[in-house]
Amino acid sequence: MVHTKVVRGLLLGLALLALAAPSGAAVTVPSTASAAPPATELPVVDGKIQLALDQAVGLALEHNLGLRVQRFVRSESWFGILQSRGVYDLNLTGELTTLDNTSAQVSQITASSFKQQTFNLGLDRNVPTGANLALDFNNTRQESDVVFNALNPSYDSFLRLSAVQPLLRNFGRDAIERGIRIARADSAASKSEFERQVVDTVQQVTVAYWNLVAARDQLKVAEESLGLAKELHERNKIQVNVGTMAPLELVQSEAAIATREEDIIRAQAAVGDAADQLRQLLDVPAGGAWTADVVPTTEPETERVTLDVEESLATAYASRPEIRAQESAIEHLAVESDYFRNQKKPRLDLSLGYRFNGAGGTLRRDPVTGAPLAHPISGGFSDDLNQIKSLDFRGWSAGLTFGLPLENRTARAQSLIANLNLEQGRVTLDQVKSQITTEVRTAVRAVLTAAKQIDAARFSVTSQEKNLEAEKKRYENGISTSFRINQIQDDLTQARSREVSAIVNYRTSLAAYYKAIGKLLDQHNVEIEEPAGEPKAAGGIGR
Repeated sequence: MVHTKVVRGLLLGLALLALAAPSGAAVTVPSTASAAPPATELPVVDGKIQLALDQAVGLALEHNLGLRVQRFVRSESWFGILQSRGVYDLNLTGELTTLDNTSAQVSQITASSFKQQTFNLGLDRNVPTGANLALDFNNTRQESDVVFNALNPSYDSFLRLSAVQPLLRNFGRDAIERGIRIARADSAASKSEFERQVVDTVQQVTVAYWNLVAARDQLKVAEESLGLAKELHERNKIQVNVGTMAPLELVQSEAAIATREEDIIRAQAAVGDAADQLRQLLDVPAGGAWTADVVPTTEPETERVTLDVEESLATAYASRPEIRAQESAIEHLAVESDYFRNQKKPRLDLSLGYRFNGAGGTLRRDPVTGAPLAHPISGGFSDDLNQIKSLDFRGWSAGLTFGLPLENRTARAQSLIANLNLEQGRVTLDQVKSQITTEVRTAVRAVLTAAKQIDAARFSVTSQEKNLEAEKKRYENGISTSFRINQIQDDLTQARSREVSAIVNYRTSLAAYYKAIGKLLDQHNVEIEEPAGEPKAAGGIGR
């Protein structure tokens, strides 16, 4: 009955050893990590790249080289959690040795020939309390020419379950799971950093897209201005031909045409530069896509939005990835602070062990009297195993190990440094929030200003158009000049140019605003795909 209870206890110990730490869950490789370039192609229609804003954003998120690099960094940090869980891995050890030694015999109790073989197996694993559980199965065979050995060859074996539990330093889950907690915090920070990279890419593409729209619209304004100059020149030629205008007026209108043509050349170069900037962000492969005309299809006009500074700030504090990244960094630093505070404690470890012993071999002498037997009794390794199996011979051990650096300067300094780093991280979070507050307020002001600029620019265009019509009538009645008409046309061109800039500026200001409050991805229906789940332990042990 006693033996049955002992067996049950040993089996329970083995079960605890097998289940005391988390088993590795299946890992899903994040879909964002891929070494191969994406296969999505640009939408080409009639030899032109017809591109809506959301299409440009989607292509950039799939193709952008910077994001492709960051995806690998993100995946590595996620796998870092799995790596850190190795602290709970079940370790298998084995040892197989053999020894054969001969020497001059100096007495009857020493051997001139000695042979030994050892075969050991062990399992060990850490548990959340900070303890290390181990199961050892050790076996030794010895054979020598010592005449007084009762067993020769002899077998010695034992099965031992042992535990070493820290009671002060390194006690508990916080100490042993330091790496797991840090890996989680770093993975969360990496996720926030990846989101920030995505947001930056979306904003860059948005700005580049609207810059291209602005450049193309500015080219249209320049072409319209050239058309007005040519129209005036044709009128001048008619009046010169009928003798109602001096030929000098043709020189002025021709100079105006040349100036407008220069403006068109600059506008065409600006269109090419803006298109190349967008192609770069989309990681367009070399070839025809770099020569095909990029035609934006999303209209720059959009509804006005009503903004509230306080609501915007609250949204930003809750949504900005920079805040979440810094909070994760603080969590990392807090883990370090807790750990190094624990390291200042003395070392006090409790060691426990329980074992079952076995011995066997060929019996050559009476184990009581030492007299040699006339007929040796053969035995072997099975004797050891039978004794262990029958639980005939048992033993236990318990001990305490204490250690204390008398000055302990290293641990105290590490704890102070960790506390300083934690405080610095909290100050940095306040700094990040202050920067975000400034960004949000500036972004709100920029949107409101851009809206007012649109209204002012449109009023200016309307006024200049009316002014030009009035001046044309004066010109037709002979009370104005080509020089004056050119001046007013220039004013109209500048007003139209300001209107184009104001409309596009409103769009880019909106993008900056949504980035400032952490909602730019929502505006473009962008979701960051994360792995299906974090690697977790069954049963909640070693979470």
